[in-house]
This record gives sequence, C-alpha cells and structure tokens, in this order.
Amino acid sequence: MLKLHHYAIEVTDVHIVKAFYINLLGFIEDGKVEFDGEEILFLRNGDFLLELIEVNQEESPPGNVHLCFETKSIDDIIEKFLKAGITPDEGPYTLKNGWKTVFYRGSENEILEFLEP
Repeated sequence: MLKLHHYAIEVTDVHIVKAFYINLLGFIEDGKVEFDGEEILFLRNGDFLLELIEVNQEESPPGNVHLCFETKSIDDIIEKFLKAGITPDEGPYTLKNGWKTVFYRGSENEILEFLEP
C-alpha cells in the first residue's frame, strides 16, 4: 500500500520560498537534507509535507515538480516496474538519513518518487 509522502518543487532560492510558505501559508520547517550538492528542505502544514529542492538555475530551470509515494519496500516497487519493462529514471539511492529512494516516469512522463523511510 502506498501513501503520499510529499510534493516537491525545484526552486532557485530555498530561503525565499521557505519564507513565503511559512509567513503566508503557516508551514513550519520539518528538516533538511543535502543530496548530490543540492539543499533539500522539508516544510510541513498538518499532514502535508512540501519538499523544496534548491537547484542551480543555469543547470536546471526551477519549477520542476514530483510526487513522492511512501512504500514499505523499495525493492518491491523496483521489481513491479521491472516486470512491466520499466527501468528507473534515477536511482535507487540511499540518503544519509537512511531513506531509500528511486524515481520513475509515469505514463504521461510525470516524475514519480518512491521512498522507503
């Protein structure tokens, strides 16, 4: 069974976007991670988790988004997609905090992340 873990937005200045969501929409900071040279910040509003990924605008324009689903087993997800003939778009990775993650493209080219916390 999957559950929505977070919605992610790529931004050029995580601190400006953080202030916007905290000051105008009542979010609170819920942790941060650095991965592959990118600063990643999590904001929370109730049960909703928003991930802000700071990117270099020259390398990757801001505005990309993805949906992340939490799973009990990344290996089960990878096997299910492999049986359907679909390989990961990115990953799998193990983050410094121990989370395992893998990215795929959906049927309309949307970015889907699966996360095993």
